Amino acid sequence: MTHTPTALRSAAVVVVLTMVTIAASGCGPRVEYHVRPGYATKADLPDEIVLKDGTIIRYLDVTEYIARQQAERKKRAPAADDADNPDGPEREEFIAWQEADDGSVRMKAARPDQLVSIVMRAFREERYGELWDQLVAKGVRERAAYDIGPEKAREQFIEWCAGRRTDVMTLLNRMSFAFSSNSVVYDHAPGVLRLRLAPQIKGDFKFRVFEVEYDSKVGSDLVFLGGIR
Repeated sequence: MTHTPTALRSAAVVVVLTMVTIAASGCGPRVEYHVRPGYATKADLPDEIVLKDGTIIRYLDVTEYIARQQAERKKRAPAADDADNPDGPEREEFIAWQEADDGSVRMKAARPDQLVSIVMRAFREERYGELWDQLVAKGVRERAAYDIGPEKAREQFIEWCAGRRTDVMTLLNRMSFAFSSNSVVYDHAPGVLRLRLAPQIKGDFKFRVFEVEYDSKVGSDLVFLGGIR
């Protein structure tokens, strides 16, 4: 395979930004799968490159990347007992936002775009406490509570949300209708997907990054809020 200097330079930059490996084990060369950023064309970033150590880097569209990641998690999950049900157990209907009679709400998300929408609704309805309890990643909550305790950490989060509601809503609103275009750039780190507004998106944005963390439980497809920056 032949690459132009421009393509190789672009690939090198994206490798640094998106170093995350979904799969590659067993015999043969190491294979790493990376998401192709929205701003990179196939002319800039080939489908596959080979590093000096023989590692093969393959670039996928974000939908392919996420589907592959979910498939890998399901492979590691215990096999369902299909003796009585050859089609496997019935899956419960996924309800991202469910309000109870007492006014409380249960929220969850299975995709990054769904998480953006749910977080935006939580900000719109000022449900910051429930957002903290249910959709903020466990590791984030634990780090926030390390020195001050869980109750104080929750209080500070609610205060932060209330004070920055307009700025956060501006980001989420712009991001919510940008998934179908190249207006959102996807950067990967181990266990984290960072969504950021592309450089060409202009405006008075106090925040430009939305961090998504994947559930570490085997077989889980849920995603959580890792941060807004």
